[in-house]
Amino acid sequence: MKNHHYDIIFVGWGASTCILLIEMAKHSLLNNKKLLIIEPSEKLENDKTFCFWANRKDDIYKNFSTIISKSWTSIQINDNESNPIDPTEYFHVDSIDLYNWTRKIMLKYNIEHSREKVFKIEEKEHLNINTLEKKYTSDWIFDSRPPDFNNIPNGDFNISQSFFGLKVELKEKELDQSVYHMMDFRIPQEKSTQFVYILPYTSNSALIELTRFGKKIIDKLEAEKELDKFITKNFGSYKVISKEEGVIPMSSNLPEQSSGKKWVNIGTRAGNVKPSTGYAFKNMYRHAKLICDQGVLKAKKLKPNKRFLFYDQLLLIILTIWPTKGKPIFERLFNVKSSYFVLQFLDEKTSLKEELSMFYKLQIGIFIKSIFYWFYWKFKKLLFPILMIAYILLDDSIASNELLNLSSNNLAVLTFGLLIIGIPHGALDHLTEILSKKNTINFKFIFYYLLMMVPILLIWFWVPTLGLVFFLIYSAWHFGQTEINNWKIDSNAIAIFWGIVLFSSLFLIHFEEFSKILLIMNIKIPMVNFNYVLIGNLLLIFPFLTAIYFQKLEWLIIVAFFLLSNKESLLLTFGLYFIFQHSRIGWMHLKNKLKHTHLKMFKNALPFNIGAIFLYLIAIYYLNLAPEKSIAYFFVFLSAISFPHVICMHFFYKKNSIK
Repeated sequence: MKNHHYDIIFVGWGASTCILLIEMAKHSLLNNKKLLIIEPSEKLENDKTFCFWANRKDDIYKNFSTIISKSWTSIQINDNESNPIDPTEYFHVDSIDLYNWTRKIMLKYNIEHSREKVFKIEEKEHLNINTLEKKYTSDWIFDSRPPDFNNIPNGDFNISQSFFGLKVELKEKELDQSVYHMMDFRIPQEKSTQFVYILPYTSNSALIELTRFGKKIIDKLEAEKELDKFITKNFGSYKVISKEEGVIPMSSNLPEQSSGKKWVNIGTRAGNVKPSTGYAFKNMYRHAKLICDQGVLKAKKLKPNKRFLFYDQLLLIILTIWPTKGKPIFERLFNVKSSYFVLQFLDEKTSLKEELSMFYKLQIGIFIKSIFYWFYWKFKKLLFPILMIAYILLDDSIASNELLNLSSNNLAVLTFGLLIIGIPHGALDHLTEILSKKNTINFKFIFYYLLMMVPILLIWFWVPTLGLVFFLIYSAWHFGQTEINNWKIDSNAIAIFWGIVLFSSLFLIHFEEFSKILLIMNIKIPMVNFNYVLIGNLLLIFPFLTAIYFQKLEWLIIVAFFLLSNKESLLLTFGLYFIFQHSRIGWMHLKNKLKHTHLKMFKNALPFNIGAIFLYLIAIYYLNLAPEKSIAYFFVFLSAISFPHVICMHFFYKKNSIK
């Protein structure tokens, strides 16, 4: 396959690419460059409508005035009186005019167009692009492919803005051409937030669109029926000129997209769609100006205003949990505030004082409730690490030598945790499709699983020391790999570093107990006269500093947990971490990727879960072990059953790239 090299490649030919090309041409950044657009479509249809509000003195108006096809000076909500928005106006741009403008730029600068679909981009010596038929390399890539919203975790608040519109010619009533109908809620809400949006082009022609904010995408046939009722009731008979439809993601947390020093995400992929409204044109323009600032290409991205992002997230929480509350909130907003203020607020140009006054006049109760949900959503990752610390600080139960320094309460907590999530999280390996492609526990899967377990058990039986070393190596890697995926740190070195420090520190701090447990399994460690506890604690300085560098609060709390558990037993410390941190995270990674409920996950795990417990109980029964030996040998069993699990999860992470 021949390799084709370009100075700049644009992946996709949507509005963001058009706006960027226009800005680059203005700054002479396309001169003497070999350029390519990769896009399957020829872009010959008027497939989208773009709108934005601005003052005629603003740069955005001056830059696009030649293709603005219509403007409105007032806004109407429901059948209320219209409200002027001067000194701003609401401007309309047809997508075909954007495409045609960029087509002229393409001719002027000899920009090639390849009608292909990109399926892979990699950053090596050059930026590499693979399509089905060709390979390309480039110095710069501007990537506007739609993000993969399937990777958004289930716990995030995300809905869609779906719409279906008719461009119509009215035969009976006339429209006021200066008034844009922003939201008309006089339609059924269908357990969501629905409104009609009207853009009058002339006194008897308009785009009349049904828009839904909700989880369920609007159905085309249902929307057409609803629009027919609405138009007939309010405007009389009409003729359909054309139709348009689309879906805009509204997410509290845009999935992270790959990028690099000269691989720049633009458009929706760059997070330039305002989460709570779906407006994007202005942000795409601002981003293009930032990239072309001072006539030099820069791999920059728009930084969101954290205060307004917080407001967006609150609204998305409300629209996700209480979908029918959108209508009364928007209606009251336009009753208590002018349309001009609302547009300034959506443009993120209002003051905190003005915003607090606005929220006070809205349904303040539901916004306060949404703040509690927001705190839980933002800090839920910290909940279990904090509870682990709380447990070791509050635990005053008396440890037993027979239970290897565990109290009966400790044993009950760990047993419960192992049954609920510790063992079940490893009983879902069939869902990774690594050992079996059928997503089921079949004979082939069980055979391969046991085939990997048996050598580990034999190593423990024949050479216990080697079994221990091997167990520590693959466990350190697995624990580290799980955590870096959780913390979204793309570094295998950090993974193995954290895994090694974790186990080294844990066993040094609890060295006496560690030695005692190993002695039960006929492994004797030579004693050296130095302060094991001090060295174990000093080792934790390195992950502590690394966590600060990467700004990972959860990691800092985990380090604090190990520091505070110095006086606790080894089994309690390791057990709490293994169950309520490591196993929980692995469980959630699978759950989010597979889009399963907790109940469905547990049902899937149940057969393997029961089988694992049954095997262990049979072994204990026939070996007739004392309680402390039963607990010690449980970890031998755990190490054997963990090995195939580690293999499955390693390839799962590699395949699904959760980072």
